[in-house]
Amino acid sequence: MKTHLLILFMIISVSIGFSQSQPKLENYPFEDLDVNVVLFSFGMDNPIKIGTISKKGEIHFDFPKELPKVIKVTEENFMNDVAYTVFNVCNNWDTMLSEEENGPSFKAGWLSLETSDNPYAAVIFAVSDEALIPWMDSPAYEQPNLASYFELIYVADAFQYKGECIQTVMSMSDDPDTEVAYSFNLSLKAGFNFIEYRIENIHKTDPEVMASFPDKVAVISVEGIPSCKWVGKYF
Repeated sequence: MKTHLLILFMIISVSIGFSQSQPKLENYPFEDLDVNVVLFSFGMDNPIKIGTISKKGEIHFDFPKELPKVIKVTEENFMNDVAYTVFNVCNNWDTMLSEEENGPSFKAGWLSLETSDNPYAAVIFAVSDEALIPWMDSPAYEQPNLASYFELIYVADAFQYKGECIQTVMSMSDDPDTEVAYSFNLSLKAGFNFIEYRIENIHKTDPEVMASFPDKVAVISVEGIPSCKWVGKYF
C-alpha cells in the first residue's frame, strides 16, 4: 500500500512540475469584445492570426501551420536568414552559421490585439517582471533590471545552437567601449518559437550621458508557452 501511495505521489509531483499555467493578461479591458492575437510580421496589410483572447483575458494560442501567402517583394522585405534573426546582436552574426544551417526566418515582432473596429488595439509584453517593461519600450532612456523578457520568432526548419558571442557597444563618453556577452542555448522546432532573453548583469552608466544596459544576456529556447507575466499596453 505504501509503495502504491509513493508511486502516486511521484506521478502527481511530476505532473505538477511540468504543468503550465494558462497565460492571462493581468489588466484586460476588452471583456465585452471578440479579440484576436495577431502579428504584423509582414506589415499591417498582412496580419497573421496566432490566437484569441477569452472574456477573462486568457490567451489561447493557435499558431498557423502555414504562413499567409504574400507577394514576393513583401516576403523578401520581411523574411531573413536565421543568422540575422537570432544573432543580429553579435559582432560576427554573418559568419556564425554555415549556408546549410541558415534557413528562412523572421522575428515576429510585437504580439498585438485586434478587435472588429481596431486592428491595433494593444500590444503584449511577456516578462518575468513588469518593472522591465519601461526599458523594453524605451531602452535608450529607461533602466533595465535583472529579469527576463520573451520574444516570438519563426524558423522554417528545426534549428539548434549552443555557443557565445560578443556585441560591442560604443561609449558615448571618454570611457572605453563595452562588450556585451551573449550565451545561446537554442533548440527550435520548425514554425513559431518563444525565446527567453535573461538579463544576468547590467552595465551601469552615467544616466546623464546614456541609459544603463545589459552586458550579460542568456538566450534560451522555451518549450511551449512561457510561464510569465503577460501585460497589455492599450491604445
